[in-house]
Amino acid sequence: MSTKKLTVTALISCLAYLTMIVFKIPVQFLSYEIKDVIIAIGAIYLGTPYGIIICFVVALIEMITISDSGIIGFLMNFIASISYIIPICYFYNKKQAILKGIIIGTIFMSLSMFIFNIILTPIYLGVPLKDTVKLLFTLITPFNIIKGAINGFLIFILYKPLLKAIRKTNI
Repeated sequence: MSTKKLTVTALISCLAYLTMIVFKIPVQFLSYEIKDVIIAIGAIYLGTPYGIIICFVVALIEMITISDSGIIGFLMNFIASISYIIPICYFYNKKQAILKGIIIGTIFMSLSMFIFNIILTPIYLGVPLKDTVKLLFTLITPFNIIKGAINGFLIFILYKPLLKAIRKTNI
Protein backbone atom coordinates (compact mmCIF):
# COMPACT_ATOMS: atom_id res chain seq x y z
CA MET A 1 0.00 0.00 0.00
CA SER A 2 1.52 3.29 -1.05
CA THR A 3 1.60 6.29 1.26
CA LYS A 4 -0.62 8.12 -1.20
CA LYS A 5 -3.32 5.41 -1.22
CA LEU A 6 -3.09 5.04 2.55
CA THR A 7 -3.60 8.79 2.98
CA VAL A 8 -6.54 8.88 0.57
CA THR A 9 -8.06 5.83 2.29
CA ALA A 10 -7.79 7.60 5.65
CA LEU A 11 -9.32 10.80 4.23
CA ILE A 12 -12.25 8.95 2.66
CA SER A 13 -12.78 7.01 5.91
CA CYS A 14 -12.86 10.28 7.83
CA LEU A 15 -15.26 11.87 5.35
CA ALA A 16 -17.56 8.82 5.44
CA TYR A 17 -17.55 8.86 9.25
CA LEU A 18 -18.29 12.59 9.38
CA THR A 19 -21.17 12.29 6.91
CA MET A 20 -22.52 9.42 8.99
CA ILE A 21 -22.55 11.65 12.09
CA VAL A 22 -23.99 14.72 10.37
CA PHE A 23 -26.62 13.01 8.20
CA LYS A 24 -27.74 10.20 10.53
CA ILE A 25 -31.53 9.80 10.54
CA PRO A 26 -32.87 7.37 13.15
CA VAL A 27 -35.69 5.01 12.17
CA GLN A 28 -36.60 3.08 15.33
CA PHE A 29 -33.46 1.02 16.14
CA LEU A 30 -32.10 1.49 12.60
CA SER A 31 -30.48 4.57 11.11
CA TYR A 32 -30.16 5.96 7.62
CA GLU A 33 -26.76 7.41 6.75
CA ILE A 34 -25.12 8.43 3.50
CA LYS A 35 -21.72 7.04 4.44
CA ASP A 36 -22.05 4.29 1.82
CA VAL A 37 -22.19 6.96 -0.90
CA ILE A 38 -18.75 8.23 0.13
CA ILE A 39 -17.41 4.72 0.63
CA ALA A 40 -18.67 3.53 -2.79
CA ILE A 41 -17.16 6.49 -4.65
CA GLY A 42 -13.90 6.01 -2.75
CA ALA A 43 -13.92 2.30 -3.55
CA ILE A 44 -14.55 3.00 -7.23
CA TYR A 45 -11.57 5.36 -7.23
CA LEU A 46 -9.16 3.33 -5.09
CA GLY A 47 -10.39 -0.20 -5.77
CA THR A 48 -12.57 -2.72 -3.96
CA PRO A 49 -9.94 -3.82 -1.38
CA TYR A 50 -9.58 -0.20 -0.24
CA GLY A 51 -13.37 0.11 -0.10
CA ILE A 52 -13.48 -2.89 2.24
CA ILE A 53 -10.80 -1.30 4.42
CA ILE A 54 -12.79 1.95 4.52
CA CYS A 55 -15.95 0.00 5.51
CA PHE A 56 -14.04 -1.68 8.33
CA VAL A 57 -12.45 1.53 9.61
CA VAL A 58 -15.72 3.50 9.58
CA ALA A 59 -17.68 0.71 11.31
CA LEU A 60 -14.92 0.33 13.92
CA ILE A 61 -14.69 4.05 14.66
CA GLU A 62 -18.48 4.25 14.87
CA MET A 63 -18.52 1.33 17.34
CA ILE A 64 -15.84 2.96 19.49
CA THR A 65 -17.24 6.48 19.48
CA ILE A 66 -21.01 6.79 19.10
CA SER A 67 -22.63 3.37 18.79
CA ASP A 68 -24.62 1.80 21.56
CA SER A 69 -24.93 -1.54 19.74
CA GLY A 70 -21.37 -2.76 20.33
CA ILE A 71 -19.87 -5.59 18.32
CA ILE A 72 -23.25 -6.58 16.84
CA GLY A 73 -23.71 -3.08 15.42
CA PHE A 74 -20.14 -3.14 14.12
CA LEU A 75 -20.73 -6.46 12.33
CA MET A 76 -24.04 -5.34 10.86
CA ASN A 77 -22.61 -2.00 9.66
CA PHE A 78 -19.55 -3.65 8.15
CA ILE A 79 -21.49 -6.43 6.42
CA ALA A 80 -24.15 -4.03 5.11
CA SER A 81 -21.55 -1.66 3.66
CA ILE A 82 -19.35 -4.29 2.00
CA SER A 83 -22.32 -6.18 0.58
CA TYR A 84 -23.50 -2.89 -0.94
CA ILE A 85 -20.23 -1.54 -2.35
CA ILE A 86 -18.67 -4.73 -3.74
CA PRO A 87 -21.27 -5.19 -6.53
CA ILE A 88 -21.11 -1.47 -7.33
CA CYS A 89 -17.33 -1.60 -7.73
CA TYR A 90 -17.44 -4.87 -9.63
CA PHE A 91 -19.89 -3.69 -12.27
CA TYR A 92 -18.30 -0.27 -12.53
CA ASN A 93 -14.85 -1.78 -13.10
CA LYS A 94 -15.98 -4.54 -15.46
CA LYS A 95 -18.41 -2.69 -17.69
CA GLN A 96 -18.80 0.76 -16.17
CA ALA A 97 -22.38 -0.34 -15.52
CA ILE A 98 -22.81 1.49 -12.24
CA LEU A 99 -26.61 1.42 -12.34
CA LYS A 100 -26.58 -2.39 -12.56
CA GLY A 101 -24.10 -2.45 -9.66
CA ILE A 102 -26.34 -0.20 -7.57
CA ILE A 103 -29.38 -2.39 -8.17
CA ILE A 104 -27.50 -5.61 -7.44
CA GLY A 105 -25.75 -3.97 -4.47
CA THR A 106 -29.11 -2.97 -3.00
CA ILE A 107 -30.45 -6.50 -3.46
CA PHE A 108 -27.28 -8.10 -2.08
CA MET A 109 -27.20 -5.77 0.93
CA SER A 110 -30.89 -6.38 1.66
CA LEU A 111 -30.46 -10.17 1.41
CA SER A 112 -27.32 -10.25 3.53
CA MET A 113 -28.99 -8.07 6.16
CA PHE A 114 -32.04 -10.36 6.08
CA ILE A 115 -29.82 -13.35 6.86
CA PHE A 116 -27.71 -11.63 9.52
CA ASN A 117 -30.77 -10.05 11.15
CA ILE A 118 -32.32 -13.50 11.56
CA ILE A 119 -29.18 -14.51 13.44
CA LEU A 120 -28.30 -11.33 15.36
CA THR A 121 -31.52 -9.35 15.97
CA PRO A 122 -32.95 -11.86 18.50
CA ILE A 123 -29.69 -11.50 20.44
CA TYR A 124 -29.48 -7.70 20.08
CA LEU A 125 -33.12 -6.88 20.78
CA GLY A 126 -33.84 -9.91 22.96
CA VAL A 127 -36.93 -10.83 20.94
CA PRO A 128 -38.10 -14.23 19.74
CA LEU A 129 -37.31 -15.32 16.18
CA LYS A 130 -41.00 -15.03 15.26
CA ASP A 131 -40.93 -11.31 16.17
CA THR A 132 -37.64 -10.86 14.31
CA VAL A 133 -39.15 -12.32 11.13
CA LYS A 134 -42.10 -9.95 11.48
CA LEU A 135 -39.67 -7.01 11.89
CA LEU A 136 -37.75 -8.19 8.84
CA PHE A 137 -40.80 -8.01 6.62
CA THR A 138 -42.41 -4.89 8.08
CA LEU A 139 -39.41 -2.68 8.86
CA ILE A 140 -35.87 -3.92 8.27
CA THR A 141 -36.02 -5.20 4.68
CA PRO A 142 -38.11 -2.29 3.34
CA PHE A 143 -35.76 0.09 5.18
CA ASN A 144 -32.69 -1.53 3.58
CA ILE A 145 -34.22 -1.42 0.10
CA ILE A 146 -35.11 2.27 0.48
CA LYS A 147 -31.69 3.06 1.96
CA GLY A 148 -29.95 1.28 -0.93
CA ALA A 149 -32.11 3.09 -3.49
CA ILE A 150 -31.56 6.56 -1.99
CA ASN A 151 -27.82 5.99 -1.63
CA GLY A 152 -27.74 4.53 -5.13
CA PHE A 153 -29.42 7.62 -6.53
CA LEU A 154 -26.86 9.82 -4.77
CA ILE A 155 -23.98 7.68 -6.03
CA PHE A 156 -25.37 7.78 -9.56
CA ILE A 157 -25.58 11.58 -9.66
CA LEU A 158 -22.35 12.27 -7.74
CA TYR A 159 -19.80 9.70 -8.88
CA LYS A 160 -18.87 11.25 -12.25
CA PRO A 161 -18.30 14.81 -11.04
CA LEU A 162 -16.55 13.64 -7.87
CA LEU A 163 -14.26 11.19 -9.69
CA LYS A 164 -13.47 13.88 -12.25
CA ALA A 165 -12.61 16.36 -9.48
CA ILE A 166 -10.48 13.79 -7.63
CA ARG A 167 -8.59 12.88 -10.79
CA LYS A 168 -7.99 16.56 -11.56
CA THR A 169 -6.29 17.01 -8.19
CA ASN A 170 -3.92 14.15 -9.14
CA ILE A 171 -4.47 12.40 -5.83
